[in-house]
Amino acid sequence: MVNLSERAKTLASEYAGVKRVALSYSGGLDSTVVGALLKLSGFEVRPIVVNIGQQSDFARIGKNAKAMFGSCSTVDARDGFADSIHRAIKANFGLVGNANPGGISRPVISRALASEARKLYCQAIAHGSSGTGNDHLNMENALRVLAPEMRIMAIVRDLDMRRDEALDFAAANSLSTNLQRAMQFSADENLWCRIIRQGSAVDPSKPMPEEAYKWTVSPQKAPNKAAKIEVEFENGIPISATIDGRKFAEKVGLIAKLNEIGGKHGVGRLDALDDKVVGLKVREVYECPAARILLAAHRELEGITLTTKELDAKTFVDGLWARTVHDGGWYTREDLSRRIRAM
Repeated sequence: MVNLSERAKTLASEYAGVKRVALSYSGGLDSTVVGALLKLSGFEVRPIVVNIGQQSDFARIGKNAKAMFGSCSTVDARDGFADSIHRAIKANFGLVGNANPGGISRPVISRALASEARKLYCQAIAHGSSGTGNDHLNMENALRVLAPEMRIMAIVRDLDMRRDEALDFAAANSLSTNLQRAMQFSADENLWCRIIRQGSAVDPSKPMPEEAYKWTVSPQKAPNKAAKIEVEFENGIPISATIDGRKFAEKVGLIAKLNEIGGKHGVGRLDALDDKVVGLKVREVYECPAARILLAAHRELEGITLTTKELDAKTFVDGLWARTVHDGGWYTREDLSRRIRAM
């Protein structure tokens, strides 16, 4: 097989006319390798870091990006992402045991990328999603709506880049990314969820090693004393949470605090097989304490306020919406009511 560096030489001709590329950059293995390959192929790379509540060292990520590419833009999209989370809560978001985080996070990232790419006078936007999962659909479907004038560069998919190749390339070129962790597993996190994939997560017959978890403790190590949480909703949206007598009302801070307190009490671990659009069943392990708490509270609220028939109808519509978003349709023009009438 032709090595990764050689295959990357095709990018210049494939994307003729593109000089400056906005790169969705997290500092992880995929985005770092993608950026290095674009640079190697002669493109001017402008890395963009989108903050959607991930617990990352943004100063370190920015420093590494500037060392590699000479610049780095950071966009704070937490507030807009919290709004998307509120929509998800109203729809009791989830799908066959899946926390479904990419469906709501990637459109928010795409909006930030499109806006920043225009400011930087880029002709293309590149991302590090592969063609095997749903993230590339979530990203690209959103970008085609939000930035129709931009070329979309899916380098992992275009070069058929395997994870072992990315690891070897990063090591050989001394790229600034956490190779030790990347060899064990891949983690993607945001305000709503932390997802563990690849490496030790691939085989569903094996339990995840405890060191893979970052947000949650094992229930066996949780405190013996329970925490009391009261959530206040307004029109289906959580507007405050009182935790052991202390009130939290800021929308981003509220979700972050529930992640913290839930994780400390062993709440939020979810081990699931996700059905990808391309037909694969892929194991993904989630840490989502706030999601588990808020969705449980919202379902209880609906249970005491809606009739049985209303609950049946809403459960059906919730499922249609969750499937649409899961499959990359956050910005879809699909009329769900027409689909319901056709059933």
